[in-house]
Amino acid sequence: MAPRTRNLASDPDRPSFLEELYQGRFRWDLIHPFPEQRPEDRERGDAAVASVGALLRERIDPVEVDADGALPDGFLAELAERGYLRMQAGPDVGGHGLSSYNTFRVIEEAASWCFPVAVLLGIENALGAGAFLPVLPPGPLADRVRAHVLAGGLSGSADTEPEGAANQGRGTTATVVEDGAAYLLNGRKIQVVNAPTGGLFSVTASVQGPDGTERNRLFFVDADTPGVRRTGPQELMGMRGLPFGGLDLDDVRVPAELALAEPDPEHSSRLTPAVSLLVVRGRLYIIAAPSLATAKLCLSWARDFAARRSVDGRGLGEYEEIRRRLAESRAEVFALESTARWSLLGEDNGTDVNLKFEQNASKNICSILGWRVVERTLSMLGGEGYENARSKRDRQAPPHAVERAFRDVRGLRITGGVDFLLDHWSASRTLLSYYYPEPDHADGLAAEQAPPAGFGDDHALSARNLEHLTFVREQVHRFGRDCLELTRRHPDRAGLAAKQRLMILLNRTATELLTMSLTLARAASTSTSGDQEVQDLADVYCAAARARLAALRHRRAQEEDEEGAGSAAAAADRLAAAFNHQPTTNGTTDGTTGAGR
Repeated sequence: MAPRTRNLASDPDRPSFLEELYQGRFRWDLIHPFPEQRPEDRERGDAAVASVGALLRERIDPVEVDADGALPDGFLAELAERGYLRMQAGPDVGGHGLSSYNTFRVIEEAASWCFPVAVLLGIENALGAGAFLPVLPPGPLADRVRAHVLAGGLSGSADTEPEGAANQGRGTTATVVEDGAAYLLNGRKIQVVNAPTGGLFSVTASVQGPDGTERNRLFFVDADTPGVRRTGPQELMGMRGLPFGGLDLDDVRVPAELALAEPDPEHSSRLTPAVSLLVVRGRLYIIAAPSLATAKLCLSWARDFAARRSVDGRGLGEYEEIRRRLAESRAEVFALESTARWSLLGEDNGTDVNLKFEQNASKNICSILGWRVVERTLSMLGGEGYENARSKRDRQAPPHAVERAFRDVRGLRITGGVDFLLDHWSASRTLLSYYYPEPDHADGLAAEQAPPAGFGDDHALSARNLEHLTFVREQVHRFGRDCLELTRRHPDRAGLAAKQRLMILLNRTATELLTMSLTLARAASTSTSGDQEVQDLADVYCAAARARLAALRHRRAQEEDEEGAGSAAAAADRLAAAFNHQPTTNGTTDGTTGAGR
């Protein structure tokens, strides 16, 4: 019998850098040397990137798409016909057989021109019907999905419900009928990409077992099945043009062979095991690639603005604060790209390292880094950043779509799970799993840790970055010791997990340490040896990260100390309780006027 894993991402046969970090162990040997894309794979990716870029520039006006809220007629069918909705699938189903990182690069290229197209490509390639082919066993379900993919049909993932996406269970139900030959699905799904036009959808639903327990299962539902009704379209604050809507299911009969047969999960999850596996890597396509593309665009817009603007006769780029802000954006683009490369290239290159932890963490890391760059750019450009691209184009100013980037990238901090909620889940469900029961390496955490032999003997890093590397190693060990001491003070795991703000701060500490580590590992790679610009990028990023880590540590100490009736946390709880119980009149809370509604 295989050993029981502590959580969904753990693999007892393969080490993970972030999993080791959670336990206070800094495994530099797992991330250095940093992976590089193989030359032949890069050539294939270059061709795909060029092809998609040319198509988008020929067929898409991103300003018009944003204004109209729709992609050109026939464009989605053209994407399907060219195989871009199944880029990693083989030629046998019309795919391109691209590696994970090349798929990421193609989506990044699409986002640099038209953000909603990139998100659609990310969702189709991560969660569309074709993405399931590698995990489907031979049989009627695999045949149905393959036929749909070969026909070039659009698909989508129907998981979110009006009650929200964070619930462990699903309100949509699947009832066994006809002595197990079929299921009847009833429920309502919202925020489904391709709901207006898609033909085959994966639908999550709750099934009651013989023992009365419920579990989520996945069903593949044809949109033209009796009882399926499309709703919407739904309009988003950003990503305008992305086809979005809902599905109402009323006694929809689904043959049993179109239900994905999966073993009972070892660990509880709101998603089925197959969907969880796809979502982990898929977030890099849906979230990280558009974040990186937009951050790079904003950096170029900011540099252009600084080069052509002056204040009181002095070039904008000559001012210290502008130079610092440009440097911070460049460093964050470098860190974002380093995170994405590590999370995908190791898998492509066949390295024996478990990347699920990093792939899961990349959602928050990349969307927040992208957001920082966009927000910094908007502030730097001032009124020209707040003005929309169409207005700037009409007055013959550079039509940099900063306002569109602001709306689009902010949505990525919500897409795939709201950032603070994912932080809480990661800490309470994954991080704590290494400290309950008390770990075998507790004695090692309590003692000071000496650096491993040869640590730091890497001349590709500058002196400052070697100092950052030593700092990270020490902080990882300290983090593990902090977690151990914290869990010893709180023997009840559920009680500690309920301290949501503390859990969020713990996970953000871990992801800061992870991002610093990956940034330094990339800077230390042989391909960047002696490159002063790369060393400066890593230095700037790590210096800022160290300041954030100090603030996080201070806030964690406050959360630990403030548990009495006179604490700020108690005051916040009293305010929340009072606010929730205030009566409302005409939709406004007592004490407000509602003016301007």
